[in-house]
Amino acid sequence: MSLTTYGSKSSSPMSARRGVSLQRPLQLFIVAGDFLLILLSYAAADLIYRRFMATLAEREPPVGVAFLVATAFVAIAFFRGYYDNHNLANTSLQLRNTSTVWLLSLAILVLSAFLLRSTAELSRITIVLFTATGFVGLVAHRVIWRLALSSSFARRHSPKRRVVLISGEPLDFTSARFKDLRRNGFQVVGHFVLDPALKSDAAAMKRELASVVQSSRRAGADEFLLAFNWRDMPLFQHLSQCLRQVPNPVRLLPDSEIADLVSRPFAPIGGSVTIEIQRAPLSVGERALKRASDISLASIGFLFLAPLLIITAIVVKLDSPGSIIFRQTRRGFNGELFDIWKFRSMTVSENGPEIKQASKEDARVTRAGRILRKTSIDELPQLWNVLRGEMSLVGPRPHALAHDNYYDQMIGNYACRRHVKPGLTGWAQVNGLRGETPTIDLMNKRVEYDVWYVSNWSIWLDIRIMMRTVVALSGQDVY
Repeated sequence: MSLTTYGSKSSSPMSARRGVSLQRPLQLFIVAGDFLLILLSYAAADLIYRRFMATLAEREPPVGVAFLVATAFVAIAFFRGYYDNHNLANTSLQLRNTSTVWLLSLAILVLSAFLLRSTAELSRITIVLFTATGFVGLVAHRVIWRLALSSSFARRHSPKRRVVLISGEPLDFTSARFKDLRRNGFQVVGHFVLDPALKSDAAAMKRELASVVQSSRRAGADEFLLAFNWRDMPLFQHLSQCLRQVPNPVRLLPDSEIADLVSRPFAPIGGSVTIEIQRAPLSVGERALKRASDISLASIGFLFLAPLLIITAIVVKLDSPGSIIFRQTRRGFNGELFDIWKFRSMTVSENGPEIKQASKEDARVTRAGRILRKTSIDELPQLWNVLRGEMSLVGPRPHALAHDNYYDQMIGNYACRRHVKPGLTGWAQVNGLRGETPTIDLMNKRVEYDVWYVSNWSIWLDIRIMMRTVVALSGQDVY
């Protein structure tokens, strides 16, 4: 066993207790801020209602409403650990948790009013305004704290979560996962490297672990992090059993392979637990929601873009001989074939077993076609494919059949892209992977983004992609 310690000045139990004592006032300060903010949100909602909507005959609102919701919110958030320093620095986690706890607190209000038969005393409009103002205020409060905690001053003076790291081999402390730990308030005060050969000698392992525990107590450790890979799992299992003698939290810091596995959804089947390696195509409800948004937004798009579509059709016809609309066979959901629609931007209309991708300064691209490709206006007729149900507004971009057949052989998970309908735009496109793919590595990267989208679909992700698409189209050349 080898031991590396970090920071002799702060390695005493006294400094560990000081870190804890500094963290608790910070938590209480944020808790008090949330409580006060919820009270003010209710007062603001009531003021708006009385100023613009209420009649003189309406009674005074119950003040206890705000206290009940505020108490429920901070109690749930506190006992769930949402006020911990490292959780406050995680913006996406805070937004999800805030939304969930806020809705749960309001549900407690409704249930309490029902049980106490006092629903008649509540103003529905005030509660709606309170819901909106409270949520906006709580989110703003967390954004402010996120900016404050990420400042250089806060990083230097904020209390650290002192951890002892145990691994089966030397580690690279310059890697991304250790940088992420330091950025979120974790300080490694000791690193123990255990010899894997110890797993065959129970007595030696017991002595080594006793030394680890003793050293960790002297360092004032708040918790233990176990960094192991698949090869070290027997050692990890033995170690986790031995560490039950300490009251500190024990966490697994997985390598990339284990992290990918444990980040996937878990599902109980009777008394067993399964891990979802690949999600099924969208459920009936998810498909219905996605289809409804496609139809509504595509219809609105056709309505507002009609003048642009007409002008573009005229320009394409006058610029070069040939049809206005270019049709090419593509594969859609589950490999079903369909004809994709585009404004013609080239002098050729290839749709055979061999198709050459358009490239920069391609002589086949017409004068008008260069503008259409740069602005992606040539893709707008695909709104018709969306309305027909062959495509979606968001999804993996469909490729020509010749390219599909080629990449199916070269990239193992290429076919996973067809688990959802292809889209006008996609996760790969808003992350810079648009246009020509001259190398296998570039296409493989695009496929990785597409497969991630299929596995993590949500209506909010679609909205995010559509918003980013508008920004991504500015100033980018697509061929």
